[in-house]
Amino acid sequence: MPNSHAMPIEAFRIRSQVWGTTGMWAWLLHRVTGLGLVFYILLHTILMGISLLSGKESFDATLSVLMNHPFFEFLDIILLGTVIYHGFNGIRILLFDFGIGVSVKSQKRIFWIFMAAGAILWFWSIGLKFI
Repeated sequence: MPNSHAMPIEAFRIRSQVWGTTGMWAWLLHRVTGLGLVFYILLHTILMGISLLSGKESFDATLSVLMNHPFFEFLDIILLGTVIYHGFNGIRILLFDFGIGVSVKSQKRIFWIFMAAGAILWFWSIGLKFI
């Protein structure tokens, strides 16, 4: 009869090994950024549509708040990082689907190369925003 206490410990060890991998975090962040982008597009479309339907003055006032408030400037920076991450990770997934870098070691290398390029692009874009 197997030890009933061994299974939960083994299951926990396996789960911790999965959550400790680069691929799992890449997968999770890709899903989270995808959902965030869908939410942003819906919110943006609704907000702009309502302000447009309310008239030119309402649209101009809404746009003025969105373009000049520091909180929304911060959200723009987060949005850009989200788009860059989601896009670069999506390219990595496409490369994998085409058979490029199919080993785990290659996937990790490609992931970190793309993330480094994305970080450089993101920080360069933030610098351009504040020049």
